[in-house]
Amino acid sequence: MGFAVNFIALAWAPAAQLRFLSPFHYYAPGDALAEGGVLWPQLGILVGAGVLGVLLAHLLLQRRDLAP
Repeated sequence: MGFAVNFIALAWAPAAQLRFLSPFHYYAPGDALAEGGVLWPQLGILVGAGVLGVLLAHLLLQRRDLAP
């Protein structure tokens, strides 16, 4: 879904403002090469989204009964 949002936002000007919703907007290896180092704000957003996803999954799955 994130790739599709990013692709459509790049190709269609009216959807450009939705690009921040995609993780692919924050991952730009070409920009890191051009800057000569790690882009810490973008890396922080990606790591934060991953940690938030894992915590949310843990909270949701903690209450499930998976016993046979």
